[in-house]
Amino acid sequence: MQRKGFLRNFVFGAEDGLVSTVGLLSGVTFAGLSPREIILSGVILIMVEAISMAAGVYISEDSEKELDPNEKENQFSDAAVMLFSYALIGLIPLLPYLLTPEPRLAFYWSIAASLFTLFCVGLFKGFFVHNHPLKSAVKITLIGAVVIGVAVWVGTLVRA
Repeated sequence: MQRKGFLRNFVFGAEDGLVSTVGLLSGVTFAGLSPREIILSGVILIMVEAISMAAGVYISEDSEKELDPNEKENQFSDAAVMLFSYALIGLIPLLPYLLTPEPRLAFYWSIAASLFTLFCVGLFKGFFVHNHPLKSAVKITLIGAVVIGVAVWVGTLVRA
């Protein structure tokens, strides 16, 4: 597997898994669902989206290969990286809901854990490409924070 494909799919899967899951969880929390329904919604989202994202990587790289037969990306490996990064890192925002019986408290822990994880993903990316890990960490965290903020705002609109 090429380093570029690994990095692209790991970072994309991690960021999307975190932000999508936080968005859904905040929406269903503020909509007043029960803790069980919140957890069930999160698990379903993570499972379905991880599979969907992996399939999307596979199909899109297959399309690239049809355009350029010399393309060297490994579709299966890249799809697997997407699947596992989305699924495993996507569980992080769900963990507070599993550990805290109060959904509103879990909501705040979920956001904090997601932002911390985005920071770590950014550090990893920076080290991986040998280019300013702290700058990379701050950049991905700020972008993720804005997207999480929008997701939370959309989630609160459901309640209104």
